[in-house]
Amino acid sequence: MTRIPKRHWRTYGNNYPLPTGAEALDEPFAAFPSWFMRVTCERCGKERMFNEVHSAQRAMLIRDILDKMRHDGCGGLAGKAELVSGIEGVSCRPVRKIVLREG
Repeated sequence: MTRIPKRHWRTYGNNYPLPTGAEALDEPFAAFPSWFMRVTCERCGKERMFNEVHSAQRAMLIRDILDKMRHDGCGGLAGKAELVSGIEGVSCRPVRKIVLREG
């Protein structure tokens, strides 16, 4: 059974506070509808983007997703990680960011 998040942080509107990185780690990915997770490999430095809408792990806590994540190319762990509300230079709205892990 899928757990429905108590709160949602949408990509639009900036009149409500975002959670801290520590608070966001304890939320399921589904609590951030349409957000992207930007993850940098700690070994090779390659950056990957994952969209919440297309994720099979929407119900998992973000902390658990990052702990299980491995880079296919080199086997490295997730290093720097952040949630972003859009892609800089492409999105028409200001991009909001939550830093989950520092690199």
